Amino acid sequence: MITRRVGRLCRRLRGTLTGLLLPAILVVALSAPPVRAADAGFVLEALGVLRSRYVDQVDPVVLVNAAIGGLRQALSSAGTPAEVTEIAQGTPVGQVDGLFRARFDAATTAAGGKVTPTALAYAAVEAMTAVLNDSHTGFITPDANRERQLRQQGQAGFSGIGVVLMPREGRFYIRDVIPGGPSQAAGVQPLDRVARIDNVSTGGMTAGQVSSMIRGPAGSTVTLVFDRPGRPDPVTIAVMRGPIQVPAVFQARVLDGGIGYLQFYQFIARSGQDFREALERLLAGNMRALVLDVRGNSGGFLNELVTVVNTMLPPGRAIYQETTRGGVTRTARTSAAPILPSHIPVVVLVDESSASAAEILSSALQENGRATLVGAKTGGAVEASILIDLSDGSALSVTVLRLASGQGRRLEATGVTPDVEVALATSDLDQGRDSQLQRAIQLARQRLGQTQRLVPAARQ
Repeated sequence: MITRRVGRLCRRLRGTLTGLLLPAILVVALSAPPVRAADAGFVLEALGVLRSRYVDQVDPVVLVNAAIGGLRQALSSAGTPAEVTEIAQGTPVGQVDGLFRARFDAATTAAGGKVTPTALAYAAVEAMTAVLNDSHTGFITPDANRERQLRQQGQAGFSGIGVVLMPREGRFYIRDVIPGGPSQAAGVQPLDRVARIDNVSTGGMTAGQVSSMIRGPAGSTVTLVFDRPGRPDPVTIAVMRGPIQVPAVFQARVLDGGIGYLQFYQFIARSGQDFREALERLLAGNMRALVLDVRGNSGGFLNELVTVVNTMLPPGRAIYQETTRGGVTRTARTSAAPILPSHIPVVVLVDESSASAAEILSSALQENGRATLVGAKTGGAVEASILIDLSDGSALSVTVLRLASGQGRRLEATGVTPDVEVALATSDLDQGRDSQLQRAIQLARQRLGQTQRLVPAARQ
């Protein structure tokens, strides 16, 4: 996701250019009660936001009919199907609100109490945003909205065990262990494969089912059985859930031979400064080449993105292009002297969960010839949106700018293609091999003309 601070509108805006491609962090949001219950008026409130703020002109009848389709789907899923008719195309805008309210009332009656008005309203808004087919436009529930607000400020907005899940071919691996979280303290390791949860096998489960079983309130305990590479017997670990604070920088360490490894996870508040400080520590540790890992990085604040790019590219270099609702295009460029010397080679690790700001960072370094990209094609979720709080505590993410790379390449739905493509196969994961990272380190060593075997040094 990408974020930017903006001014106040008639509603309270969260300053964000935010994406909806979220990492699979296993958490439970620290909830707060809704401000008010959602109803037909709530759906029309969301419609008004989309009409006034979405980057493209929208047809209110098309959006309302999508919302009506969401009502029908919600009723059908609850076993109470009902014929809720669409509004005729060409209906005057002034009549749309009243016609939708009548259909919402009919859906509420048909639900017979099996689906609450709030659930119907949420289904309608979700369907209305989905019809736009836009990675950065969508509905955020009150709990998820509260979590998002806290996370973007670097606070603990949820409780969980502090791991990032990586599904692969029906198996569930630990992509990352969040620094300072319960799982790290309990001894969970990256690339552990989740075999059982509270004595229930994960075989045949979906990622959502695995997540829901691991989630739980702070203070409760979940027992996980892992298949760990290099261990003949399963490893059983009980983890007490707790509040999770997700940092921007997961790791910053120097490997043997002067290869710096910096794992950068999200563009939250102050993350640009955190990135800069991590880079300075690596340089002080005699780093001679940098491997920058943005796999799983789903983005964040736009101003933090610019700060990060400024540390690696000279002034005046194109970072990205943005186009407004009125069709005006502007190119954002670097404006400060970099702290990373130009003679230090950079290799960037990307994958399908690298999204939004992480994709722009990767493309900017690639287009300016500053880095070689290794891994898998990125997520292709690259637009700029603001987050607008709604009256019940939920929010809409609304695309307000179309984004492109510095050279004008549209990345939405296409992503960034790495220079060296490396798949992360389950056969490698089962043996504890991160083939993408290994290839990135190998390439960095080649750039330095090194041949010695790398041995990890202590974390800095």
